[in-house]
Amino acid sequence: MIRLLKHTKQNKTNEQGRESSANRYSVLYTLKGQYQHVGCSSEEDAQYVLGMLMKDGNRIPVGIYDSKTDSFEWEIIGQYFHSRDSITDQQERLHEVLNISRTLRRRDSSWQAGYLQKPSFFA
Repeated sequence: MIRLLKHTKQNKTNEQGRESSANRYSVLYTLKGQYQHVGCSSEEDAQYVLGMLMKDGNRIPVGIYDSKTDSFEWEIIGQYFHSRDSITDQQERLHEVLNISRTLRRRDSSWQAGYLQKPSFFA
């Protein structure tokens, strides 16, 4: 009985880890001036989606949010311009984009990883 409980507890922990990693990354972009995101389960998937967005004439890629580390990686052109700003401006912009990413993830808790979704408005 104890072995069964221990095994069940391990399975539950593994399932929770898979669930959180399935939605770990958000690729942030703008469409018609509104922030949107696409969920990805791996950094590789997120980089791929970011590359696809760079080819899209309607969507403007911003970067990748990692929910596990609560960090943001700017897309390459944005990183260049971001690095040229003052430290204060960089910190303000990073704080803003982290808040936007967190808010979108909370709002869209039912999104599926890896799909470009029908755009919705960021409030």
